[in-house]
Amino acid sequence: MSKFLTYDLETTFLQKGQKRPSQRMLEIALNKAESTFHKLVNPCEKYGSGEELLSSLEDMKQHPDSTLRFWTKLLAEKKVLPSNLKRGGIVKQAEAISKLLVRSDLAKKQAEYTDFSETQWLYALENHHDKVNVSRQYLDKYEAKEKPKSMLFYNTKEALSSALTFGGGFTWVAHNGKSFDMPIVKGNCDRNGLSYKDLEFKDSLPMFRKKLDMDSYSQPNIYRNIFGTGYKAHHALDDAKALYELLEYTAKEKNQSFEELFKVKKLPCKIKLSSDLLSVKGIGQKSLVKLKAKGVHNKKQLDEYVSSHSQEEFMEEFKGVYRYKKLAHELYNTALI
Repeated sequence: MSKFLTYDLETTFLQKGQKRPSQRMLEIALNKAESTFHKLVNPCEKYGSGEELLSSLEDMKQHPDSTLRFWTKLLAEKKVLPSNLKRGGIVKQAEAISKLLVRSDLAKKQAEYTDFSETQWLYALENHHDKVNVSRQYLDKYEAKEKPKSMLFYNTKEALSSALTFGGGFTWVAHNGKSFDMPIVKGNCDRNGLSYKDLEFKDSLPMFRKKLDMDSYSQPNIYRNIFGTGYKAHHALDDAKALYELLEYTAKEKNQSFEELFKVKKLPCKIKLSSDLLSVKGIGQKSLVKLKAKGVHNKKQLDEYVSSHSQEEFMEEFKGVYRYKKLAHELYNTALI
């Protein structure tokens, strides 16, 4: 039996004319039955200042304004940035995000060379104007057990490599994944030389449309209709967890496994018949089957029938043939064969 997990992404916005695989990730999360994976992503190569961050987004053909507005909203809702920054200008937002990204790098770097964790360094740095020496003195004295507001960010390759390790050998399910999440994951993997060959991707949207009767099939709407409450939508981990709950609910309701929910019934392959009769206007595959059942297999035999029978006899004999009256009129009044 296949192993399933749910996944979700939060992403940048593309400039006009760019395709979905070019979109960059800002957050990725995966949810298994008993464990989760979550990373915030920094897709930019240069981000030492707000100006560099804006320039980086431009170079990657991402839409800077839309991306920064969304990125700020995402981080403000996580309490990483002050909520009033959502009303600030793009330059201000870029500067604030740049500061978080640089702080994250500093915390990770310092944690490598000291006995203090990355989160301890984050807390010390955010409370001491990102000054490493002062932060170190603070940690030596107080240890810092408090939870920082800041969060750690990982570059795209780091985040995706870890996600692929966590989700290796699983079927990855996302809501509207075929149009959105899957091509973005694949595009980011391709750019970073990462393989996703052992993964299978599924989209829950068409499955829910078949299994559930809803007025809208957006994930938050399905969740609210089923559980009578909302959740923190448009945050990758919350979305991935909510989707897993929805899959469990649907599987239980339909008395099916996850695998059965996504099983597509294969229709029997129809064998196409061949005959020069198909060149006659009005004769297709269905008509061909009926003509052959009456002993007419080719144009020569049809011509012989027309020569030896009246138009009325033809219409009576081939009554079940598609548009048989029009076909009879053409055969008996036009030199088509």
